[in-house]
Amino acid sequence: MNAHTIKDSPTTGKTYTCVLNEQPLYDATVESTKGCWATVKVVQPLPGKFSNQYKPGQVFDIKVQLYDFIEK
Repeated sequence: MNAHTIKDSPTTGKTYTCVLNEQPLYDATVESTKGCWATVKVVQPLPGKFSNQYKPGQVFDIKVQLYDFIEK
């Protein structure tokens, strides 16, 4: 894993709406960040064609540079 910090990286402990390719996917709390990666915990999936792919409480890693984060 890369250890450098990404500018505008999400902050551990905060909750964000996670947006990929202009599509809001879910609200999630950032559990940790390390370099280009963040571990997120889904609070709630958002309506849309991908809503069935996410469940509250689901935890996984995402590549920060691919997402936009809108702080809640």
